[in-house]
Amino acid sequence: MSNLAYKYETIFRLRPARSDEVETLQLIDIKSCEIFRDTGLIDLGPTSAQLQPIPEEKLRQGLGDGLLWISADERDNPIGFALCSHKQECLYLDQVSVLPEHGQRGLGRQLVFEAISAARDHDYKHITLSTFRDVPWNGKFYRSMGFKEIPRRRLAAWQLELEQLQKSTMDVSKRCFMQKSVKRLFF
Repeated sequence: MSNLAYKYETIFRLRPARSDEVETLQLIDIKSCEIFRDTGLIDLGPTSAQLQPIPEEKLRQGLGDGLLWISADERDNPIGFALCSHKQECLYLDQVSVLPEHGQRGLGRQLVFEAISAARDHDYKHITLSTFRDVPWNGKFYRSMGFKEIPRRRLAAWQLELEQLQKSTMDVSKRCFMQKSVKRLFF
């Protein structure tokens, strides 16, 4: 885990999440969706109060698997998180959420790097995710870190099932699955 210093003179710490933070992470998840309000890609309703956060049991599973990390502010309060899960042949990056007021400071990138490191630690060859293809803080963001779109013909059954679940709340025609190789290099 690491500390990150920014020109804002605030220190952000990356660490594993704690069980008493699950409800806070659900609130962060909902608040982070606000950046999609004007995109038309997610059905947010008139207010974010109608959104359903990541289920508590999914967060607790990530916690138990050691695959849930937070970015904390100088008072150790969570301001962002990354959640992964084991999916057959790869580690899946389920969610990266950062409070909008803390966005554009590299927190999301550090959380993704932590997930990539976890994929290596678990000896996976790839880390995968599902994201909006053309939204700058989604597809373009992940491409800048070396993620590449998976051709539809190569999607696994679990990815197609996930896409069906996503249809109820978002425009999946604008989404894609991406992966990044995380093989260890041995010399």
